Amino acid sequence: MTALEGRVVSTSCGELLWLGAGVLYLALPVMAAGAVHIVVLRCNLLRRLKVPLDCGLSWRGRRLLGDNKTWRGALVMIGVAAPAMALQQHWRLPQLELFDYGRISAWLCGTLLGLGFVLGELPNSFLKRRCDVAPGQQAQGARYWLFLLLDQIDSVVGGLAALALVWPPPWQVVAAALLLCSVAHIAFNLVFVAVGLKGRAL
Repeated sequence: MTALEGRVVSTSCGELLWLGAGVLYLALPVMAAGAVHIVVLRCNLLRRLKVPLDCGLSWRGRRLLGDNKTWRGALVMIGVAAPAMALQQHWRLPQLELFDYGRISAWLCGTLLGLGFVLGELPNSFLKRRCDVAPGQQAQGARYWLFLLLDQIDSVVGGLAALALVWPPPWQVVAAALLLCSVAHIAFNLVFVAVGLKGRAL
């Protein structure tokens, strides 16, 4: 499959606003999946899928990923992002599309976004276990700032990298996504805290 040609993004004020709106629109399927994931966790749905991705395996006395990375979370993120993007393709808003949504399979694109989101978090989790940071906890000292940064951008980088298989995003899109989606990630963390699924947002 050939890559789609992205639009040329300028840096005028109006174009920056359009860029930001387009990035959030592109991320909407993943944000919808994140919202559904919160409901699934809060109501403890799909309990049979609450199986760690690492299957409980350890390396050098430490878990590979930990109990918080489950098949349930992965399947929810992918399984919601794909149909959510299909809806975007059905009810087109071309003014917000960073590329022509009519030239790509929305199911494929949504699957790539969801899969990239999930895979992007795994190296961070692996590194945390190596540093004795428990699942759901934060590192201390200088490592806190390193993992704080990784927590905000890992899934964004993963999603963009997966999406690049069909549409390589321009650098402006990458920069805007790292900023705006990191803010959205923090907002979701606040919701997790509010519903009792996390102890802290940062």
